[in-house]
Amino acid sequence: MEIKNLDIRQLNHRAGWLVADYINGTPCAITPELMAEMLPEGADAAMEMHVYASLLGGFMGLEPESSQEDRIILDRFLRGGLRRLDPAPYLDNPYASTICFKEMERDGWQLTWQLFSPYELFIRDDLILTDDMLQIPAIGYFSKPYAYPSVVQDGREWMSIKPSEIESSQAAVDAAWGHVVTFGLGLGYFAFMAAAKPEVLSVTVVERDPDIISLFGRELLPQFPNKDKITVIQSDAFDYLEKDMRYNVPDFVFMDIWHDIADGTPLYVRARQYESRYPRTRFMYWIERSLKCALLDELASHLE
Repeated sequence: MEIKNLDIRQLNHRAGWLVADYINGTPCAITPELMAEMLPEGADAAMEMHVYASLLGGFMGLEPESSQEDRIILDRFLRGGLRRLDPAPYLDNPYASTICFKEMERDGWQLTWQLFSPYELFIRDDLILTDDMLQIPAIGYFSKPYAYPSVVQDGREWMSIKPSEIESSQAAVDAAWGHVVTFGLGLGYFAFMAAAKPEVLSVTVVERDPDIISLFGRELLPQFPNKDKITVIQSDAFDYLEKDMRYNVPDFVFMDIWHDIADGTPLYVRARQYESRYPRTRFMYWIERSLKCALLDELASHLE
C-alpha cells in the first residue's frame, strides 16, 4: 500500500496512540458475544483475526473507506501486528510449567494472578519495525480466558509472566552464555531461563529492592531446578556497573530495569555508555527496538 506521500512519523504516532488508548481504556470492548455475532459459520483463525481487526478499527474511530491514512492504519498496523495467540506454548513454557505460585502480600508487594479476558487486546511483544520505517505495535488476544502470575507493588504491576514478557526477553535468553549478569529481578523469569542453558555457567541478578529479593528468595528461588547457578545481589544497577562489575566481568549482560519507554529511554541511554568499559561483554536490553524508536522520534522532533 502506497505510503510515500504520507508523514511516516504521523502514522506511527497516531497508530501507537490509538492502540495505547484502546488498551488503557477499553481493552475488552470486543467480546465473545460480539465476535460470535460477526463471524461467519466455520470461520478459521485468519478470518477471525480479519474480523477482529475490523472491529478494532471501528472502536478506534477509523474510516478506511474515506481516509487513506485510516486504511493504512487498519491494514498495516492493526492487521499487520495482530495475532490470535495459542495459550499452549505459554502454559508449557519451562518457567510457567515448573513454578507454583501462591497468592500472598507483604511490605507493599503482592504476588497474585491476573487475567486476560477472551478477546481482550494486549501488547504481545516489542515493536515491529518494517523496512519502510513503520513502527507497528505487536498486539494479540486469546479467545479464551488466560491467567498469569504477577508481582504488584502498591497497586502497580511490576512484573508478570505473560506473553509480552516471554516474547520480549526470548532473544536475550537465546543469546545468554558463560557468566551472565541481569539487572532487574521481577519474578526471576530471565534468570530461570538463562540458568537452564548448559552454556550458561552462572547468573548474577542485580536488584535494588530488598523486599522483592526477600519474596523471590523465599517463595520462588527454592523451586528453580538450577538455583545453584543463581546469585542475587542487592545493589543499584549503575552502582554495580560503575564499581562491582569491574572485578567480575561477565560474558553477557541483560538490562531490564524499566517499566516502559517513558522511564526506559533515559536509563537505556545511560546504560549504553558502559558498553565501552566492558568491550568483551555482550549487552542486550529489554524492548530495545521500542527504546530506539522513541529516541529517534525525539531527535527528529528537535531537528524540525
